[in-house]
Amino acid sequence: MSGAGHMLYAIKALKANRDLLKKRTLRNKTDFKRKTDGDKPVFKKTTPEQMRAVRAKIKRYKIKELRLNIFLLIISILIVFYLFWILIN
Repeated sequence: MSGAGHMLYAIKALKANRDLLKKRTLRNKTDFKRKTDGDKPVFKKTTPEQMRAVRAKIKRYKIKELRLNIFLLIISILIVFYLFWILIN
């Protein structure tokens, strides 16, 4: 990309960000303030069932991500060996 292309992209990104900021409307001042109980923040309470569901979802996501990483590692190793084999022959 040339220098002019970078500048054009920056201008477009700045305009898009400004447009997004203009779309925001202030509904209520308390929407943006953190509610606290004294010095301690107040956290939403969850049930043990909800916590188990969240943990199970995270575990499934991690397993899926691990499988993808292993697959990509194997493919990468095969490509490197193939390229090395081509260079030798």
